[in-house]
Amino acid sequence: MDMAHRLEFRVLGPLDVTSQSGPVRIPAGKQRVLLSALLLAPNTVVSLEELVGLLWDDVRPDSPRAALHTCLTRLRATLDSRGAGPSGLIRTTAAGYLIEVGPEELDLLRFRAHSGAAHAAAKRGDQAAERMALDRAVELWRGPMLPDVRSASLHRDVVPRITEEWLRVRERRHEISMAGGCYDELVGELRELVRRYPFHERFWYQLIVCLCRCGRRVEALEAFGEISGRLREEMGMDPGRQLRDLHLSILRGEPD
Repeated sequence: MDMAHRLEFRVLGPLDVTSQSGPVRIPAGKQRVLLSALLLAPNTVVSLEELVGLLWDDVRPDSPRAALHTCLTRLRATLDSRGAGPSGLIRTTAAGYLIEVGPEELDLLRFRAHSGAAHAAAKRGDQAAERMALDRAVELWRGPMLPDVRSASLHRDVVPRITEEWLRVRERRHEISMAGGCYDELVGELRELVRRYPFHERFWYQLIVCLCRCGRRVEALEAFGEISGRLREEMGMDPGRQLRDLHLSILRGEPD
């Protein structure tokens, strides 16, 4: 695509579309859902059935394919009017639709590129390069994802999978910092993360380890009590084996 006509999309937070001339307003409602659904599966065909489910959840129109086509036509017109050009970005196939974008046009693809670079650096033992790539990936996150897009199915079935990618990146970045002895620096960040993701046990594990390494054993035990209580009261389950073993080690005073 001609650089003068390029659109840039961001989905790692509120939906954001910009052109060379400024922000592009995507009308609220189905156009935002359709665009988001396509962007969360970039360069991949999304089936008509899946798109219908994401747009209308369990209450479908009488003619869902015709309604989807109408929504797509309107979305194309919105994008074309602000920079996508006459050919548009959204392709129609026999199986469904796909949006063609590159890393320079979509933050999710840039995030995955940095995440992949971090993985490659880890395999060759270059921890400095790995940390730099992880930092770049984390900087792209403006979450939570797509709070301005109304689709229960999208937030139930698609968004959590991508959020999990980001959580793994954060976990790995913490591991590198912990290996370097930066326990005290991580406590505040991890406390914020367990507040936002109260059932993500790995963040709780890392927080408890950091508290112990800072000599804050009582706070570490209190943190274990908090996650244990949350899991039992709200999910009817006990913490995982890793957290339970960590708790036992703290009680025994085992240094490792």
